[in-house]
Amino acid sequence: MKTSFFFLLLYGLLSSPTLANSRLAHLDTARLPRPDSTRPTPPTLTLTGDLDLSRSFSVMRSQQESSLQHTPWYLTGSLTLATRSGWVIPLQGVWSSPSNGYGQAYNAIGVSPRYKNWLTLHGGYRNLEFSPFTLAGYTVLGAGIELNAGLLRVGLMAGRFTKAVTPTATDPDRVAAFRRMGYGARIGVGNERTYLDVILLQAADDLNSIPSDSVGYLTPAQNVVLGLSGRLRANRKLTVEVDAAGSAYTSDIHAEPMPAALADRRFGYVNYLNDVRNFIPVNSSTRIRTALQASLSYQTNWVGLRLRYKRVEPGYQSMGTYYLPTDVEHLTVAPTIRLFKNRLQFQGSLGWQHNNLMNQKPARTNRIIGSASLAYASETNLTLDLTVSNYGLTQRAGYRPLTDSIRLAQTNRTLSGSVSKSWTGSGQLHMVQGSATYQELQELTSFTAENSRSRNWSYSVSYSMQHSASGLNLNLSYQYSCYSHTQDIGFLVQGPTLSVEKKLFKGEKVSLLCMANYLRNSQPLADETQQGFVVNTTLTLDYQLTPVHRLSVSGSDNVNQGLQPFRQQQGSVRYTMAF
Repeated sequence: MKTSFFFLLLYGLLSSPTLANSRLAHLDTARLPRPDSTRPTPPTLTLTGDLDLSRSFSVMRSQQESSLQHTPWYLTGSLTLATRSGWVIPLQGVWSSPSNGYGQAYNAIGVSPRYKNWLTLHGGYRNLEFSPFTLAGYTVLGAGIELNAGLLRVGLMAGRFTKAVTPTATDPDRVAAFRRMGYGARIGVGNERTYLDVILLQAADDLNSIPSDSVGYLTPAQNVVLGLSGRLRANRKLTVEVDAAGSAYTSDIHAEPMPAALADRRFGYVNYLNDVRNFIPVNSSTRIRTALQASLSYQTNWVGLRLRYKRVEPGYQSMGTYYLPTDVEHLTVAPTIRLFKNRLQFQGSLGWQHNNLMNQKPARTNRIIGSASLAYASETNLTLDLTVSNYGLTQRAGYRPLTDSIRLAQTNRTLSGSVSKSWTGSGQLHMVQGSATYQELQELTSFTAENSRSRNWSYSVSYSMQHSASGLNLNLSYQYSCYSHTQDIGFLVQGPTLSVEKKLFKGEKVSLLCMANYLRNSQPLADETQQGFVVNTTLTLDYQLTPVHRLSVSGSDNVNQGLQPFRQQQGSVRYTMAF
């Protein structure tokens, strides 16, 4: 009863006209937020992208024969869709027409929709990267997902790594290849600053993807890679990074079983894993190799230091990478110093490197790599650069002894410097540049030092001018290069280069670029000096049809006079649409 009376009294007070009017009278409506009618509402969908269509031809004429070659039409494009809700959908594609009537066209399309910063989907031809030693930018036709939700990091992908290729009678030079399928997974914790990921990659060839009579000496392979990748950024100054992987690469899945006498402790680890789940096939063609790289970086406002260690065992392979230098171990120290508000910068590097990690070669090669550079930029637009490098190489005995007559020992020194000055006046921008480089390769072994020394000098000067009002760009340069191997063998090249670009007509929609290059060369041969020259001229016309469409036509003529004179003419047409 008391509760009902309280609510009736409250309703009567709020519904009283006098009280309501008094509340409205004290309400300052000017302070209430109002919608901003001047701010445009972001569109629901934004579309940006570009398309590029091109084709070229080449005509080669020599004393013996002439040939005409057409390249296919190439169409490349990218399209990006962005929604107000946070989705960004980039789409890339490549298309080419067949060449020579029987060549295979190259067509690829891929899309990677991204939702804010925590979800990315992949489809089509994609280049994913989990770590440098597992999956590192290899082109795969398939699908994948990357999820970064909070501290959880997940990446999954699966698809075709290699397309099946069957040699034909019309194209006997085509190299046979099995269709290679595989998948990869990455799971970890952290964010971009600090994280730790565990990676698995597995791929295998399909023996039935090409006819058996086309296999030849080709053998189906299989690969399983386990990797670890991490980064620790303790603060803004100190960063630690590490990448490690172990690869079991079977070059022939039908090879004989691994003899127990040849199996080492690594195969014992694999057999232990196979007891849990048999997913790493092992036979006599299996190689188990490891790779490791780690770095430690310390950075402040004016000084920095980076230590890097890398070790890749001989024969390390991953089906998720294109190429990896193997049988190498090196340590590098790289300091950096910045002074006078970064106007003066010093960078150095000192490294030790060697091969023959598993003592399988007759000799071990050691390298000492050192370099230093100094750069200065003044307030008057004057820049100076100086670089010095020295690469030393020596050998020591591996599983066979080395004698002084076959021992390799040499140094490669490089000294280079450049200076540039720019200034403005009367609506023009001027720049003068000059550079010089000296290189020397010297054998340290007494048996070959006399005939193995080579030196190279290279000098260049250039002047450029830009006049914005008239749309004129002018570049003039001269280069001189001299190479000598011994006192009797040398090669000299020198000559000027001139290029002029001019905007034509009003609106600057049409531009014309003319470039001419003349190089004269001389080389002593036997009892005479062989001389020749190269003349290269290029003409390019660029027309901006609309703010979206652009058309470009280019042609060049290259005349070479010397021991084997020839003339090459090239032309190309290119259409671009950007929106």
